[in-house]
Amino acid sequence: MDIRSWQQGVDYTFSTRHTWRHGNGAEAARINCDHFSRLRGESFPLRKITRPLVVQVGIELEDEGASNGKINRVVSSISTVLKHLHADGLLKEVPKFPRRKENEGRVQYLTQDEVHLLINMSKEVFERHDLADIIQFAAWTGMRQSEILKLRVMDIDFAGNRICVGGLAGVETKTMNCRSIPIHHSLSDLLTKRAHSCNGEKSKLFGSDWKNRDQLLRAFNKPLSLLKKPEGYCFHTLRHSFATWSAEAGVPIRTLMAICGWKRIETALRYAKA
Repeated sequence: MDIRSWQQGVDYTFSTRHTWRHGNGAEAARINCDHFSRLRGESFPLRKITRPLVVQVGIELEDEGASNGKINRVVSSISTVLKHLHADGLLKEVPKFPRRKENEGRVQYLTQDEVHLLINMSKEVFERHDLADIIQFAAWTGMRQSEILKLRVMDIDFAGNRICVGGLAGVETKTMNCRSIPIHHSLSDLLTKRAHSCNGEKSKLFGSDWKNRDQLLRAFNKPLSLLKKPEGYCFHTLRHSFATWSAEAGVPIRTLMAICGWKRIETALRYAKA
C-alpha cells in the first residue's frame, strides 16, 4: 500500500485503528486532524511532517486563539496517525513532537523583499496573477486564509479606507469577533479592480479563484519552494510577516491586537520579540 499524503494517512488510521473506529474519542480525533488539514492541506506529504513544522502549526493555532491544551491534542492526533502508519510498516520513522507548557516556538516570517519575490515569481514564473493578488493581500492585511476566502465586495469600505472582518451577516472570525483593518496603499488598485470585476456586492473577492483551501496551499508552495526557506514556512507565514513588520514599525501592541483579532496580549508580544 502506497500512502504518501496526510489525508491518506488519516483515512487509513480511521479505517484500521480500533479506538478511532469504535472509540468515544473518534469524533474529537477527526476534528483535531482536520486542523492540520486546514493549515497545511490534505495533500501535504507525510515525509515532510517534522518537529519544526509541527511547532509552527502550534503557533498558528495559538494565533487563532487555541489554548495550549487544544494545541497539545492536535499534536497528539498528528503523532497518533504517524505512529500507526509506522507500526503497520507504512512509514519509516516518526519524529517526537514537543508538548506545550508555556508559549513555545519562534515566529517565522518573511521580509518584505521576500514577499515581493513571491508575488513576482507567481506572475512571471508560474503565470498566476490570482496567486500574486492573494499573496499581496494576505501580506498587507494579516488576515487568515479562511477570512480572505470568505471576503466579499461588501466587506470593503472604500470610503472609510478599511476592510471589515466578521462584522457583517454570514462572516465570522475564528475568535468570534469583528474588526477593521486599514487598507494599505499598495492594495487600493488591486481591491478596486477586483471589486469592479465581481458580480454584485455579495460576490467573493478571492474565493471564486480557488476550489478549496488545499488548492491555494499547493499553489503557494510552488513559488515558496524557490525561496529555499526552512521547514515550517507556509501561507499563514504571511500573517506572521504582517504582524512582525507592524511591530517593527512601532504599531502599538493593543492596536496590533485589534487589527489581527487576537484576544491574548501574549500572542501579540511574540511579534514584538521577533
